[in-house]
Amino acid sequence: MTASYRYDCRLFNGYKPCAYDSECEDCGHFEPRGPRVLVVRVTQLGNIVKSTPVLEALHRKFERPWITWLCSPVAAPLLQGHPLVDEVVEYTWEAVPLLMARHFDLILSLEANRAEAALAQLIPADDRLGFGVHESGCLMPIDERSEGYVSLSLSNRLRFKENQKTLAELCFDLLGVPYAGEEYSLYPTEDDVAYARGLLASFGIEPGRDRIIALGTGGDTSRFPTKDWPPQHFGELARMLSTRCDAKLLLVGGPLEREVNEALARELGGIVVNAGCGHSMMQFAALLSLCDVSVSADSFVFHVAVAMKTHVVGLFGPTPPQEMAIFGRGRKIVTEMPCAPCYLRRPEQCPHGVACMSGLAPEMVAEAVLEVLEQAWGGEECGSGESAR
Repeated sequence: MTASYRYDCRLFNGYKPCAYDSECEDCGHFEPRGPRVLVVRVTQLGNIVKSTPVLEALHRKFERPWITWLCSPVAAPLLQGHPLVDEVVEYTWEAVPLLMARHFDLILSLEANRAEAALAQLIPADDRLGFGVHESGCLMPIDERSEGYVSLSLSNRLRFKENQKTLAELCFDLLGVPYAGEEYSLYPTEDDVAYARGLLASFGIEPGRDRIIALGTGGDTSRFPTKDWPPQHFGELARMLSTRCDAKLLLVGGPLEREVNEALARELGGIVVNAGCGHSMMQFAALLSLCDVSVSADSFVFHVAVAMKTHVVGLFGPTPPQEMAIFGRGRKIVTEMPCAPCYLRRPEQCPHGVACMSGLAPEMVAEAVLEVLEQAWGGEECGSGESAR
């Protein structure tokens, strides 16, 4: 006798019995999956964080959609456990035949990369939006509805001068859903938060009692080093803040910032705390959630801090600040260089020696940090650093 399985049930995976140990027929726990949506946003961790509001748009556009997100294995922890993501598929060679054997109601192709855009064009689907690949091999809008979103990657005039919308707003426009201020979203676990609290406690720091400022010393060092703010500027900023407020100053970053942070910690001594660079991504997100202010360039640190509703001071030179949302929590410090934004990635490409970033003076940044710190504490002024130590 052949069993009658419900392949469209949210609880069924075709491999092991569901939580109710049912063989489907006449099961009272059936939950239909709803429209099947594939989000193709694979690389660049910050871009994935910035794209998370699209999940809200999809849930407004469709009733109980089943959302699959295709991303790199490195990025997968950002989305696993997200309540609006039903399935995370890691982009490996095994994933390609798996996706080609499926059928989606909508594929949302957000990655400005030819391989991912081509895959989004080949996977069976009723509808597609975003990037596609022309027969010549170039990226193109997959249809007329996608022209506004894709054109920003093809025109510096549109992206740098005319567009005033954040990436979240552009994704909502692509889906035809009105934007209502939906924010970035990440969901560290209770264990992640406990880890972060324990880390701070090991330094004698207590969130809620102590003001905490995170100094994110990296920009995008390996891929986009022109976004980096000079390490010596972070050192000057730390000295200024230590004399003007009683906040605890944390050096934060990932593996690429380890040497810089260790050098700054040796140079600055007890002014700063080196929080380490070996945390998992969600542990790091939990750590930023416990800070009052995060100071960084346009980077993963910046976007995670925004997602965790931490106040931010963002430093912008070669990239367009209008695309980055902060939802009223903080300040963007933007270069006055007339050539910016330019999106030049390598310092040797810049005829001005990346003056857009080095020209953001520590004094100016310190003033912004103190202002934002006061905002984060509900208007309560911070005490003198010297008197507090």
